[in-house]
Amino acid sequence: MRCVIIDDEKNVIEIIKKLLTIHCPHVEIIGEATSCRLGELLITEKRPDLVFIDIELTDGTGIDLIRKLNLDDLNVVFITAHNKYAIDAFELSALDFLLKPISVKALTEAVSKCERILKAGMLQMQMRVLLDSLKNSSSPPVKIVLSDQNSLHFVKVDDIMWCTAEGSYTRFKLIDNSEILVSKNLKTYESILNESFFSRIHHSYLVNINHIKRYDKNDGGVVIMSNNEGLPVSIRKKDSLLIKLRIWGETQI
Repeated sequence: MRCVIIDDEKNVIEIIKKLLTIHCPHVEIIGEATSCRLGELLITEKRPDLVFIDIELTDGTGIDLIRKLNLDDLNVVFITAHNKYAIDAFELSALDFLLKPISVKALTEAVSKCERILKAGMLQMQMRVLLDSLKNSSSPPVKIVLSDQNSLHFVKVDDIMWCTAEGSYTRFKLIDNSEILVSKNLKTYESILNESFFSRIHHSYLVNINHIKRYDKNDGGVVIMSNNEGLPVSIRKKDSLLIKLRIWGETQI
């Protein structure tokens, strides 16, 4: 796999080059650049398979550059030192990112993912989800990109009934009763969906309050979802659920 590195910090470029050389020797580094202008020329000339690119460059953003180039078959790993919200936006879009300072584990996992997943024809849609998330920081996400073993699924957040923890994986249950299993833990999605009407009702369940039909109070309680399935509520999660249900009820009036 042929790659280029675009970052306005030379030390970051050198770190990535060193880590790739040691831990991913099959990745060929064919160029580097320190600005959007030089990066655009480099990508256009070299047509790499993979680009590592910083979000904030001296003359623009890596996101805008990739969007401008409009290369659907290009694997992109963004580099960011951004805050939690920006990281959540990347999680929503399923685009790869490296958080500074860059670790060996994060870098090798990003490379492995790029090798496994063919993203041809998907980059534009992923970028759209990312840009919408970054622009609308005060609003709940509208769409989320879920990556399973074979596909990228573009899912409306409103269409998610609940998420179930399965070890280090999360299974999504959608309104059409289909399921998607993704290789991230439930805590990740609790974090990025907490501005929407989702509530962690149990160590194994994160539910969309919009799809709760009824709450039964027995023990910790049980919520009956819109497809008539019942999910358990743990005793220690009961109060936070009831608070969210009351807030949700007030917004519907």
